[in-house]
Amino acid sequence: MKNIKKDFISSSQREYKWKVGTVIASSLSGFIVGIIVSVIIFLSLFDLSWKIESLAF
Repeated sequence: MKNIKKDFISSSQREYKWKVGTVIASSLSGFIVGIIVSVIIFLSLFDLSWKIESLAF
């Protein structure tokens, strides 16, 4: 599990001129990952509901 986490989290120690740069970079990466995970969950639930609906008829 720790190896998978390293694939998604950057371990580079970047120095930003302002503290806001660190917050924006962290927030942006979290936002992008959140969108990707949400789309995967939505599509899997949509596919599951599509299969259940087709079995009912």
